[in-house]
Amino acid sequence: MKILGGDTLRKGWLQRWLRRGLDTHISLPLFALLLLVAIWVVTFHEIDAERVHAREAASDTLREMMGTYEAQVARSLDGIDQTLRVLKYAVERKGALGALPELGREGLLPPGVVFVVSIVDRNGVTVASNPKALPISVADQSYFKFHQERDSGATFVSQATRDAANTEWHLHFTRRLDDEAGNFAGIVIVETDPAYFTSSYERSRLGERGMLGLVGSDGVVRSLRIGDKLTFGQRMEQLAGEITVMDGVRRYRGMRELHGIALNVVVGLAEKEQMAGFERQRREKIAEASVASTVLVISTALLWLWSWQGARNRARVRRAQETYAAASAASLDAFFVMREVRNTGGEIIDFVFVDANSRAEKMTGYSKEQLRLMTLCGMMPQARDNGMFEHLVHVTRVGGVHEQEWESNIPQLRARWLHQQVVPVEGGIVAIVRDISERKLAEERMQHLAHHDTLTGLPNRGMIADRLDLTIAQAGRHGGTVLVAFIDLDGFKLVNDGLGHNAGDELLKVVAGRMNGCLRAGDMVGRFGGDEFVLVLNEPRHGAEAAPVLERVREAVLAPITLSGQDVQVSCSIGVAVYPNDGADAETLLMHADAAMYRAKDMGKNNCQFYTREMNVCIEDKLVMLEGLRSALDEGQFRLEYQPKVDLRTGRVFGVEALVRWEHPEQGCIGPDRFIPLAEESGMIVALGEWVLRTACRQNKAWQDAGLAPMLVSVNVSPRQFEEQRLVERVAQALADSGLAPEWLELEVTEGVIMRDLQQAVAKMAEVRAMGVSLSIDDFGTGYSSLSALKSFPISTLKIDKSFVRDLGSSDGDEAIASSIIDLAHRLRLRVIAEGVETEQQRAFLRQNGCDEMQGYLFSRPLPPEQLRQLLLNQALPPRSSLAALLDARAA
Repeated sequence: MKILGGDTLRKGWLQRWLRRGLDTHISLPLFALLLLVAIWVVTFHEIDAERVHAREAASDTLREMMGTYEAQVARSLDGIDQTLRVLKYAVERKGALGALPELGREGLLPPGVVFVVSIVDRNGVTVASNPKALPISVADQSYFKFHQERDSGATFVSQATRDAANTEWHLHFTRRLDDEAGNFAGIVIVETDPAYFTSSYERSRLGERGMLGLVGSDGVVRSLRIGDKLTFGQRMEQLAGEITVMDGVRRYRGMRELHGIALNVVVGLAEKEQMAGFERQRREKIAEASVASTVLVISTALLWLWSWQGARNRARVRRAQETYAAASAASLDAFFVMREVRNTGGEIIDFVFVDANSRAEKMTGYSKEQLRLMTLCGMMPQARDNGMFEHLVHVTRVGGVHEQEWESNIPQLRARWLHQQVVPVEGGIVAIVRDISERKLAEERMQHLAHHDTLTGLPNRGMIADRLDLTIAQAGRHGGTVLVAFIDLDGFKLVNDGLGHNAGDELLKVVAGRMNGCLRAGDMVGRFGGDEFVLVLNEPRHGAEAAPVLERVREAVLAPITLSGQDVQVSCSIGVAVYPNDGADAETLLMHADAAMYRAKDMGKNNCQFYTREMNVCIEDKLVMLEGLRSALDEGQFRLEYQPKVDLRTGRVFGVEALVRWEHPEQGCIGPDRFIPLAEESGMIVALGEWVLRTACRQNKAWQDAGLAPMLVSVNVSPRQFEEQRLVERVAQALADSGLAPEWLELEVTEGVIMRDLQQAVAKMAEVRAMGVSLSIDDFGTGYSSLSALKSFPISTLKIDKSFVRDLGSSDGDEAIASSIIDLAHRLRLRVIAEGVETEQQRAFLRQNGCDEMQGYLFSRPLPPEQLRQLLLNQALPPRSSLAALLDARAA
């Protein structure tokens, strides 16, 4: 019985669907769909056939034009080659000076309007030409060298060039001249304009984007015409396939090699132009199919609507009700259900609220019961004036879902920005409204952040460029001037390194505020990056009025600032470029203002300099050195020298400091004071520092392997190296590769680098110290380091900066500082080394005050590895147990 019941249910379900399939509103669309498919299958089949035919026709046209153009060029080249042969024969018979007159009398010279004929001797000097031209040397030209180096007997075709004798671009067709002994005696030349070979370009056949030209066997274009544009000199490869893409245009392109000469003719037909006829036919067929489809669809739709209208209306109302009920219950959007209010003429004159959710109550401030007693225009009279009412009426007429965002000026809606989605339903509409004020405010904040510096609130680099472009355009229209001032803070790095990044940021904010307070209406100051700022001063008449503004800015920056409880003072260097005298665009003005700023730096800082053309020379020198620096490491131009470190008590060398030198192939030895700042600025200091570290470790290991007593080698670590995340890994790798024990390596770090980020620096130093590598603070006493933090540094040595050593014995202040540093270090159980010791008086003071070690010219200059090895061998001999003995050994 159960089985019979299941079969009965399945049979009844099948019968119901069969009956529905026979209904008009089901069968009619299916039949119409089959007709539509048939119409479009036939249409696309015919279009594909026409496309194939059109492409075949384009290929045939291309081959025909290739043959025609090849024949034209061949005739022209034969004429030129014949002229070269006649000219060569005349030169060999009449000599270089008599050849052209004879040919001229016999009418064998080509027309001078189109061709220039020249004779060049074996030295590359033009001795005769027609028409007459300046005698110039072509010895350095490729076509001259070609014949000078080989006797090919062929005509050489040069790339398009121009020279003093012929300032227009031209092609050289050349043949070799030989003397009676068969040796090279010069060349004969026929020159012509590259356009000569593309003059046969016909738009009626090639179109507006066709291509016609000559390409050398070397792939370089000798002459190429596309439409009205003639080009040459670019490379053109032989691409696979018949259709190629060049300058963004797809073309049928053919290239054919010319017999007897290293040239190829190239012809191209724009695919779009060649297929234009096909495209017209394709559009016509699609239009015909569309019309037939439209008629079919409209007819079917009318019949289908007649049978389906009732069911569709009921389903639409049911879906709208279900959608509203499901969405409005827990939605964060406000839902309003409104019914149309029509007059006697059937026009909609208002909407009455039927239902609303809780979010709608909060947005309007009215309860559902209160809303049901109101109309839209009654609650919001502004709706008739601001277009809201007309929009809702329009939605009821056209149907569909309509969305828009708008800024609300209606006090009844408690939101500034709203997103509205309106859906028409039977007899009314459903409006879904969302408060997007927070999103709009976030977008405004993001827009502000995209154009302003987050630290100072000033315009950033992008906004500076936009504002400068606008100001230049205005000045160009009204005949005014624009002053661009590039400002760099002097001493900012010292503050940033000594007091930390937070103090540096606070300094930048204070300086930015002061600069902004010095400006007039219409002026602008922005932060270009780091400690660099840019002023844009718009001067309608002349730039003299800007001088007081620049002076106010300079004085404002110079005023003392209290940072972290400490008064600091920075100045600024200002470079100024003026539009239109110093540049016509923003990029040029900024570049020239930057050059003027560096001149202000060179002149002692804290001053303002206006741009002059001579300033570019210094920048060019710097760029040349920077370019050389990029290849110096790969080419092995760097070397290391080692300056001995001496124990002041025993007078013996216990270690060395590795110092890098640059042996420039042209400028000779360049000191580190010139190239290290460039390497630091460009980022190449990381690679250079790693090379110094590895080389010093290998050299120290080599000295030990040679039998010398183990000693400490010190390597300086630059700020950028120290901040690099892989520093510890690089040190470990250098030790592993060289086999040097960690206790024989010492890294020297300046106190300014440590104070940039004290916590991170101490952690990194601890990692290095845990490896067994020693650490020393270099140039101690020149920064803003905190003495209270000094005790937490995992270091073993303090190095007194040479600026305090220089005047020992003559300056009470320097002596007091040096003795204080020595005493402080000893209390912290650190060793002290003094650098730059050059006199016996300095050594005596240091030894008397308990300094442990020294290095300087008093004992030795930095030495190459072999000289240092000899010095250490002499030290290994029985000494006189004094520094004097070592000095004698070094002198020997």
